[in-house]
Order: sequence, then C-alpha cells, then structure tokens
Amino acid sequence: MADRRLVCLAALALFTGCGGGRVRPTANESRDPGGTGATGAGAPTPAQGRVLTGADDGFTGRLEVGQTARLRLPLPEGGPEPTAQGESVLLIPVSNVTATGHREWELRAVREGTTHISVPRPATSPATLTFVVP
Repeated sequence: MADRRLVCLAALALFTGCGGGRVRPTANESRDPGGTGATGAGAPTPAQGRVLTGADDGFTGRLEVGQTARLRLPLPEGGPEPTAQGESVLLIPVSNVTATGHREWELRAVREGTTHISVPRPATSPATLTFVVP
C-alpha cells in the first residue's frame, strides 16, 4: 500500500510540474537574453546590489527608494566623472578604491522617477545607464 502511495505522489509531482520550489517564468517573460537589463515585457530588471561598468551601455534597471547599486570605472583620479540627468538616483563617490586603478560610485534611489547616468569611456562615446524608481 505504501509503495502505491509513493508511485501516486511521484506521478502527481510529475504531472503538476514540481520544480523544486523555483518560480517558473510565464510565457511572456524572458531572462534578459540580450543583456540589456530589460525583461521580455520591457520592465526594468532589479538593480539592487549590482555592480555596473561602462560595458553595461543601454542597461535599464529598477531600484526601490533606499536601494543601491554600484558603478565601477577604470578612470584615473581627477578624470572624467559620470553625470546624472534626473533626480531619482544620486551618484555618490566611494573612497578608497583609487589604489585599485578604479573609481566607484554608489547609485542610491531617493525618490520616484527616472534617472539617466552618462558614463565616460576611454576612446569611445559615453555609455548610458537608466534607472527607474517606482
């Protein structure tokens, strides 16, 4: 009798799609195949805790008020600075990374809106990162 129950439970798990506790994306969602940071439906990707660089040109991310991401660039001290257009995300310089040859900024969401960050890149046009704060 116990063996029959086990077989029934295994069949039930197979037919109901037991995924080990993982949430499956719906048919309209994708997992950012192009690396742009946007989902298949065009919604921004969560950016909380992410470290971005000039290679992330075109990235669109979502931060909730109070959340942060990082921008890390191989720029010399006193060199070009990233700039923010919009008031929803602040660019805050981080100290003690110049010995690594990089400079870093904290990107902190402070109010609803959209901010575009222009990121200087050597020998090419600036990269653009977009942050949406709902």
